[in-house]
Amino acid sequence: MKRIFKINLLILSTLFLFTACEKKEEINQEEKIIKSVFVIKPKLKDENQNRVFSATASSSYQSKLSFKVQGNLNYFKVQIGDEVKKDELIAKLDNKPYELKVSQINFALSEANATLLNAKSTYERTKKLYVNQNASISDIENARAAYDASNAKVKNISKELEYAKLQLSYTKLYAPISGYISEKFVNENENVNTGTPIVLISDKLVDEVRVQVPEIFINRIKKDSSVKVVFNSVNKESFEAKISEISKFASQNEKTYLVIAKLKNSSKLIKSGMSADVYFDIHSKDVLTEYLVPSNSVLNDKQGYFVYVVVKQNNKYFIKRKDIKVADLIKDGFEVIDGLNKNDLVLKAGMSEVFENMEVTISNIKELGN
Repeated sequence: MKRIFKINLLILSTLFLFTACEKKEEINQEEKIIKSVFVIKPKLKDENQNRVFSATASSSYQSKLSFKVQGNLNYFKVQIGDEVKKDELIAKLDNKPYELKVSQINFALSEANATLLNAKSTYERTKKLYVNQNASISDIENARAAYDASNAKVKNISKELEYAKLQLSYTKLYAPISGYISEKFVNENENVNTGTPIVLISDKLVDEVRVQVPEIFINRIKKDSSVKVVFNSVNKESFEAKISEISKFASQNEKTYLVIAKLKNSSKLIKSGMSADVYFDIHSKDVLTEYLVPSNSVLNDKQGYFVYVVVKQNNKYFIKRKDIKVADLIKDGFEVIDGLNKNDLVLKAGMSEVFENMEVTISNIKELGN
């Protein structure tokens, strides 16, 4: 009996130890789950700093060429960057089907002309017979009707021939201006439909930049106001420009508006498509409070832009999502115009490793002065 009691006691002791170790291991596991993160405080943007937006250089005159007929593109030798002269042949479609059509209508016209000559001759002969009372009124009316019908058929076929020749001429595409090939949309030997873009030709002089401006600033930009344009690829040279156009409609993908600025003095070094920075002087008395946060801290989903912030609750820190509105991305990060304040603790990195309400610890808490 004592032996059985000792065995039971040993079993209970073992179970107790095992349970205690298991609980201790669970506690340790929970402690390991708490992730350590780095946070930053939003940096207040200098209100006196000019607003800078990214832009693209373009020609004031650009022409997107396409064929007015469909066919196989059997000649297309130009490359992007090539210089072309006005009326120079750019591309050509296989014109055999259109030449065949012209040939068929020519043959039909020859037959119609022969029929017309015969009808005319019959009509003239019938008129003489009628004068000599050798033909009736019915005969002359029938002859005249045949002549009129043949004449109408010749005119109709002549118009068909004119249209067929016009279609044939449309198989060749010529440069409407002297300029450069800015873009190619198709390749040689492709079948193209009517109106399919083939190539974009830009004027030789690249004298404007196009920039998308967020809606929050568009009403502070005025037509004919001066801006500074800097091309990093042209020795970071700055050019004076004047705003020539401001779109009244937002772009489809984002709530931005197209603004076009005309360069006062261009340069041959500026090529269509080059990137540039446009400096707008859009200061106002009611300047918004703007903050800067690193670009990698800002995330975007169907609901819009947001950041993860760390919030203190009961002496513990938890991850929270915070929706924001951004203005532009500059070299110092995203400009945030709404949703943040100066005391927010924004997650600096590791956004893919955290989730809402996740408990964390802050590694750099002393650096923040908290």
